[in-house]
Amino acid sequence: DETLMPNQPASPRQQAAFTLLEVLLALVIFASLSLGAYQVLQGVMANDALTKVKGERLADLQRVFSLLERDFSQMVARPMRLNGESSKVVIQAARFQMESDDWSIAFVRAGWFNPGAQLPRSQLQQVGYRLREGQLERLSYLYVDPVIGTEPAVTPLLDKVKGFSLRFYSGSVWLNEWSNSQKLPKAIEVTVDLEDFGAIRRLFLVAAEEGS
Repeated sequence: DETLMPNQPASPRQQAAFTLLEVLLALVIFASLSLGAYQVLQGVMANDALTKVKGERLADLQRVFSLLERDFSQMVARPMRLNGESSKVVIQAARFQMESDDWSIAFVRAGWFNPGAQLPRSQLQQVGYRLREGQLERLSYLYVDPVIGTEPAVTPLLDKVKGFSLRFYSGSVWLNEWSNSQKLPKAIEVTVDLEDFGAIRRLFLVAAEEGS
């Protein structure tokens, strides 16, 4: 009687079916592991790309603040032309001026490199900063006293900027505006409000001058 034979070997058909089940199970396990590995790889690649973007953004911020520091630290109390006309103004800082969407500032700086005075220009330069359509821009003129109708060179510095504001140190207190256009402040606080990093503040000292 077949029921009395517990060690009866399985038929070839049963063995083949059992082997196919093992193969299918192995494929399922392999597919699950592959999917998990792919998701991990995608996560690593996404984090790497995000880190690279943030690193480039931080490098841009450092470059902009370094440029601001070079300009502000070499600010001089020299009257500059406004719209091509002579004036006694040594600094112009206000909101919604110079076609800015927020604060703007203009002044004359020294130290514009001119080796051996070989270039037909001064080592002084009239520069400015403003916010236009979400971009922080630097304005500069080839000559320190531009004539009427001269347009400045506009250099985009930083995008995704929501706000650009200034405060001024008079030597005793911080002021939210600078009304004395014939005298330089002792220091300037710059606040740049960014879409990704929020508000970032930096303090820049202005070179002390006699009478400033």
